[in-house]
Order: sequence, then C-alpha cells, then structure tokens
Amino acid sequence: MAPTSDRMAALDPITYEVVKHRLWQINDEQGTTIRSLSTSPIVVEGNDFNVGLFTAEGDLAVAGPYVLSHVTTMDAVIKNVIARVGDEVAEGDMYLVNDPGLGALHQNDAAVVAPVYFDGRAVMWVGNVVHHADLAGIDEGSFCINATDIFQEAPRYFLKLVERGVLQKDVEYTFVNNSRLPESVALDLRAQIGAINVAQERLHDLLTEHDPATIAAATERSVDDAERRLRALLREIPDGAWQADAYMDGDKVGSDRILRVHVELRKEGDELTFDFEGSDPQSQGPANATMYACYAGATTPVYALLCGGDIDWNSSIKRCVTVTAPEGTVVNARYPAAVSLCSIGFTWLAATAAWKAVAEMLLGSPAHRDRSCPSWGVSCNANNLFAVDDAGRLRGALLSDHRGGGGGAKPDADGLDHVGVSFSALSFMSNVEGQELKLPIRYLFRKRLADSGGPGRFRGGQTVVSAMTSTGTTQVTWKSQNTAGSDQSNASGIAGGYPGAGSQVVVIRDAAERFARDPDDALASLAGASEGVEHQPTKSEGRFGPGDVFLFHAAGGGGFGDPLTRDVAQVVADVATGCVSVEAACEHYGVLFGDTGDVDHQGTATERFEQAFARLGQRSDDGEALLGDSCPECGGLDPERRDGTVVVSSQELRDAGPWIGIRWAGRSPNFGLEITACSRCASLRNVREVRKADA
Repeated sequence: MAPTSDRMAALDPITYEVVKHRLWQINDEQGTTIRSLSTSPIVVEGNDFNVGLFTAEGDLAVAGPYVLSHVTTMDAVIKNVIARVGDEVAEGDMYLVNDPGLGALHQNDAAVVAPVYFDGRAVMWVGNVVHHADLAGIDEGSFCINATDIFQEAPRYFLKLVERGVLQKDVEYTFVNNSRLPESVALDLRAQIGAINVAQERLHDLLTEHDPATIAAATERSVDDAERRLRALLREIPDGAWQADAYMDGDKVGSDRILRVHVELRKEGDELTFDFEGSDPQSQGPANATMYACYAGATTPVYALLCGGDIDWNSSIKRCVTVTAPEGTVVNARYPAAVSLCSIGFTWLAATAAWKAVAEMLLGSPAHRDRSCPSWGVSCNANNLFAVDDAGRLRGALLSDHRGGGGGAKPDADGLDHVGVSFSALSFMSNVEGQELKLPIRYLFRKRLADSGGPGRFRGGQTVVSAMTSTGTTQVTWKSQNTAGSDQSNASGIAGGYPGAGSQVVVIRDAAERFARDPDDALASLAGASEGVEHQPTKSEGRFGPGDVFLFHAAGGGGFGDPLTRDVAQVVADVATGCVSVEAACEHYGVLFGDTGDVDHQGTATERFEQAFARLGQRSDDGEALLGDSCPECGGLDPERRDGTVVVSSQELRDAGPWIGIRWAGRSPNFGLEITACSRCASLRNVREVRKADA
C-alpha cells in the first residue's frame, strides 16, 4: 500500500465525500441493527450503547451518535486486543471485552469488536458497546453500590466470542448465565454479534467497490480534516487557564462522604490540557474512574461544545487534547478499586467539571461566546428496579427517566428542557407504557418539575420528575446509583446565573393515592423532614410495595446572567406555562403579580431595586436600580465589604430554588452559595456552590 501522504493526495474530493458518507451510513446501520434486535428498554429506548468504525491500528474513524463515552474508550479496547492477541487474530474472529482495565467504562458495558479482513489482510476494525441489564456482582443490576473492591463486582471478561465465524457457545453460555437476567443479556449479545456481521458485510462491499487504499485514505483524511478544523477553532480562543470543581455526595451505600473532582483547563495556542491534580484520593466505594474513562469524560465538552455538528467526531481529539490525572485519585483509581459505577460516577463528574471550565473559556472568547453553556444533564439519577412478579418471574431493568434533566442556559437563550445527557446526542427516556410492560410498576406521573431550572437572565432548562408505585408483586427492590445532587446540585449557572435543581430520590410510604390525585400538592410536601417521607442519599437501596411512592428527579440546568435582568414578559410566560411558580417569580426574578393575575409593574420595579441593593448589605432610597449588562471597574458602595470591585456574600442553597438540598430543606450542612455582585451597580457577576468548610 502506498504511503499515507500519497494515498491522500490521490484521493479526489468527490470520492472522499462519497466514501466518508458511506462509512457513516454503514455505522448507522450497525446501530439500527442493535436497536432492532435488543429488547432492553435502556438500549432500545434509552440508547445506552454505541457503535464505531476504526482503522487497522484501532484509532476511531467514525463514531455513532449514541453514548459518546462508549465509543471514545472502544479504541482502547481494540488496541488492547491487538497488543495482547494480535498475532492470533484471524478472519471471522470477534472478541468480547468488559474489563475497565482494558478500556470498558464499567463491567455492564460489554464491547464486541472484530477485525475486517479483505484479501486476507485486516484493514479495519468494527465494534459496538451495549449496557447489559445485569452481569452479576453483589447488587442487582451490577452497579454494585455496596462494593469496596473490584472483586465484589461483576466478572471481567476478555474472551474470543466468535472464532473464524463460529460462535463459541461455551463462551456465550458463561457470559449469559452469570446474569440474573439471562434472557435479556442473551438477546442483547446476539444483537451485538448481528450488528458486527451487518457492518462487516457492508464494509466488504465498499472495499470491493473502492479498494482498501481508497478507504484508508478517506478515513485518514477525515481525521486530519477534523484535527485541522479543531486546531483552527482553538486558535481563535484567547489563551488562559480556568478551574472548576464538581462534588459527589456519597460514594456507596451508607456513605455521605463528600468527594471533589478538581480540574484546571489550560488553553495554549491550538491545544487543550485538562489537569485533574487536586482531585480527592480514590473512593472506598464503586464510583471511581479509570484513566480511560477520565479521558472520555474530560473530552465530552470538546465534542459537544467545540466540535458540535461542524467537526467530525473521531480520533483527531487525541491529537489536540491532553488529559492528566494523578494515579490513586477518584478520576484515575489504582487497581483493585471498585469501578462498577465508573460510567455514571466520577467519569460523569469529570465531564461535569470539564464542561464548566470549557464554558468559562468560551465565555471569554468574543468569537465563540455563543457556544458557552455551563451545565448539561449533570447527574445520572439511574435506578435499577427488580422484583419477582405474581407469576414467579424475576423482572428487572434500569430506568432511563434521568435523561429528562435540564440543560444550561446560553448567552442568548434559555436552557433546553429535558435535554438528555452530555454524553449522548441521541439520549432518550423510555416510554412509560413500555417500562410498565417490562416491570411490575405503575407510573403515577412523569411531568415537568416547576422551578427546577436555575434562575438567570436566561433561565436553565427544566428537569422531569417521575413517581411510581408497585403492582403485580408484593414489593420492588430498588438500587439507586445517583451520581450526585442530594446535597448540592453541580448544575452550575454562569455570569451571575444560579444553579439548577439537584438530583434526588424520595420514597413516600402509603401515599400513592394522594400523589395520583394531586401531584403538585403532593410535591410541595417533600422539602425537609416529614412523616412518611424518606429522602435517600445518592447511593441507596430498599423496597417499596403497593401504595408506596418511589419518586425521583435528575438535575435542572443552570441559568445565565442576573435573574433580576430577565425580561418581565419572559417571566410572565414562564408562569403561564408552569415553568416558574408565582412565588419563584417574586423570589428569584423580582416580578410581582396583582390580585387579578396581572403584573404589578410599579411593585416589580421596587422589588427588583430592593433585591439588588440587598446584595450589598444595605437598602437605598434613590428610587432607581442601576442593574446593567456590564460592570466597568469601579469603587464600591461599601469599602469595608469590598473585594476589589465586587461584594461577596453567602446564601443557602434554597435561595437558588426549592429543589436543591431538599433533604435538608435547602439548608445543607455541607454546601452553600457564594454570591459575587458588582459593588457599584449590584449586578450579579457569579453564583457558585461552595463547601461551607472551604468558604
């Protein structure tokens, strides 16, 4: 085969685009095959899987649109297969790998990878990853929230699943029958094999039509083009350094331990570095991340906010972006640390912290300020439900309602409601009726949670709240592996915007009838301690029966800008659509309504004025608030409390909204809000969640 530069030079633009789009279509068909054959709700409806095409060396050439972190670690899986058994790989072989030490996100995420042969030579690799409902371990669903080391979790596999085109039934039997849900796992595994077969067949047709040299040149040019365009974009952003934190409040069942992920983002020229020095030592529980997973998490905002839909998602990222993390920390745990929550634990928080830092970087870039977005689906409030139904069958699945969380606001628009998760461009919630069909539960409601978007000039997106009870069984076991958010929210605002709602699981005993009859009234009773209301920590387990309510919501989106500068008409529209309550309209936006339901414009002007100057620790009777869009350097109104040109004060979490820290009625013993306002015009410059011990 000719050298790379010669092959690329000989590739004409039309052939390049035709081949590139054929590769995209082939990969899409691989994904469609999985969705067509699987029966798991989290796969078929939640899209918790991904597919990819890779070069002969294992570099990512084409990524599927599903869970991004699956496919951005699959290159490591393939390269580890090549490194360990490369001399033994033959045409028709497929390998099954779910070992986090070899690149799997966690044990549930099993990859099936295979070489693509043409004329007796391996010219590409194809692979897919599916989240399997249960692969054993000490907890149902295999998110082992009680584990303290990797040996208490699901088995780790590196197996030849298909040899020279023949399914190894002993391997299949071992993998499938270690599960509590063997039928589901068996179907999903066959779906993965079928998807590989389809992709290989389509690639063989393409290779026959264009020859391997042309295909290799097209994939190489695609990666080179993406690198060139990403570097050009980075050069348009001012150099600098930005820091961000994200916190986990509880790392295993019975723990409320607070653990920090810290990142410093450095941008120099056309390269980025995410440095996680300062993150806490690895956890005693199962939420630790591997270095493979940390890289996948940290680069999520690069794909989403920088590349977007303009720059191809492939291995070009690894040429421009460096990620470092000290070994033995929560984002680069040392073996044999437990990691079964890796994907939705510290990998998720690595992405959350990196997302904040990238948003701040973009905010300071005139050319790309419009891309800034402070938060996006920051918590995976994932809940496994298992029960033996009245017919004696064990039924279980992972709910996907957490994908209805809120997105952060932008400099020119409100955050999107029910956006999915930052890791996935096609992140869906399962259909309510479908989940009721597969599980012995009955939904009481799934609805938008009012006041869950972070207040701001542009408010954060709303999250969804789901409530259900059991049916057709005496009791349902839950295993909750909520990333974080029963204390603080991590749903950061930016430029003076407040954080969005936290992420919480609540069990309410003997309340199903009341919640079904009047959901809004029932929801209002959840804040703080009350009889029959059990606020769960982020990692919890238990049982609920007929008449009990199992309720949960993921995080909302953070706001952008000072909420007192939000257009009154927009607040009125929010109240009319139920996004914002009348009480929150006053408390957060300073908008008052009269007895007739119309806006009290004079009262609103006075209220906004008083709220603004209360930030400075005083009242003023000038009759005119000075809130504005910009803060020139200026002297403070109160020199004793001035920090340069700003005033810094503290608030409780509840001052950001009614759904943060609800287990503490919004007055967390661990976290509060740090408010930074201009000492001249009283505009908010920054609002952030801080540990009270560090304040």
